[in-house]
Amino acid sequence: MSKIKILLLGCLVVGLYQNWELIGNTLSPPPAVTVSGPVHIVLYATQWCGYCAKTRKFFARNSIPYQELDVEKSEQGRIDYQKFGGGGVPIIVLNGSTVIRGFDPEAIQEALQQKTLE
Repeated sequence: MSKIKILLLGCLVVGLYQNWELIGNTLSPPPAVTVSGPVHIVLYATQWCGYCAKTRKFFARNSIPYQELDVEKSEQGRIDYQKFGGGGVPIIVLNGSTVIRGFDPEAIQEALQQKTLE
């Protein structure tokens, strides 16, 4: 196999790996998330975090309103982030009490369903 073919095959594999979630969501779309009641969501994030970007896309795709505080640029964001124990971003807080650490669409959906039922 020529070096060009190996390079192209490598690029294809890397491209598939980087977009696997998008490919999976296209072939088998996740269920829509519905928010029927008032839920206040705060996203503690950074601009460079890939999982923070996925969380923003998840909220946008499901039309979920949220407030974002950058833990590096916002003093209030940094204070709140430390109050929740830090340890990485994103941190998602629903109604000031439910805390979700990291990008976890299933946990976000479950928390939203529980909060809208209360």
